[in-house]
Amino acid sequence: MIIDTNLERADSGEICCRHCAAVLGPSPREPMTSALVNVSAARCAGPGIKSDPALFTDRAMVLRQLFCPGCLALLATEVVPEDEPSYRKWALK
Repeated sequence: MIIDTNLERADSGEICCRHCAAVLGPSPREPMTSALVNVSAARCAGPGIKSDPALFTDRAMVLRQLFCPGCLALLATEVVPEDEPSYRKWALK
């Protein structure tokens, strides 16, 4: 079953990369557990992040990107508080 441009659910129930078939997660409840994570300063998100996040929040903000471990396709990008394990709960029904 195709989930989006980058993800699909295999017959085994695993979540896989549509580009290289690398397994990203064991199930729809944990679809990205094997994804590679890169964390950098929020300003690295591009020109849309112009101001210092410290002007708006007491929490440090970071850019978090998830990549396929097989082909390095970019799967997700989040600008989130650094102390939160994940902005979104990735779960598929």
